[in-house]
Amino acid sequence: MNPNKNVGRAIMISLLLCTLVYVLVALAVSVNLSIPEIIAAKDFSLAEASKPAFSKYGLWFTVGIAIVATISGVIASLFAVSRMTAMLTEINLIPHKHFGMPGRLQKHMLVYTVVIAIILTAFFDLSRIASLGAIFYLTMDVILQWGVLKNLRKKVKANILIVTTAILLDLVVLGAFVWIKASSDPLVIVVSTVLMVLVFVGERWFLQWETNEKS
Repeated sequence: MNPNKNVGRAIMISLLLCTLVYVLVALAVSVNLSIPEIIAAKDFSLAEASKPAFSKYGLWFTVGIAIVATISGVIASLFAVSRMTAMLTEINLIPHKHFGMPGRLQKHMLVYTVVIAIILTAFFDLSRIASLGAIFYLTMDVILQWGVLKNLRKKVKANILIVTTAILLDLVVLGAFVWIKASSDPLVIVVSTVLMVLVFVGERWFLQWETNEKS
């Protein structure tokens, strides 16, 4: 009944459980497959790791679970993003146009999210889309934590050590990830940089336009 404590606890417990599951999956794969076999299997290493223990039935079961998990994750992400962007639209932080569509604002944002996802899927494979998402998320988290540290530290009673540690860890992971991608797939870095510049310039122009309209 106390969201100020329970939400934080729920997040921490969820992260610990997810970490435990990932570690157990990694151990299961490493026990059943050698490093060259894991590299050869790539995205299907878990399915390959189940074959020695459960033969082809383990393979199909793993593939089936992966399909269900992927579909549920995509659906959850679409609705979460559409709800968040609808909220940002309602407080005039991002632009919006109905294009003659009926229904609520969230449904419009759901359509836009699906269209953007389809365009990304048409031009990039899943590994590149995941890489773009990782770069954008880490960059966004650094900016968010810095904003809390600079502008909202006293208001939300943020712990300086925790926020600073989060920023440093984000920068370490982001730097390592960008370094690896710059040598293996520089197109991801170029596309990420271009999209970020477009987002920042477009958002700045929109907020300036909103300010001028209100004045």
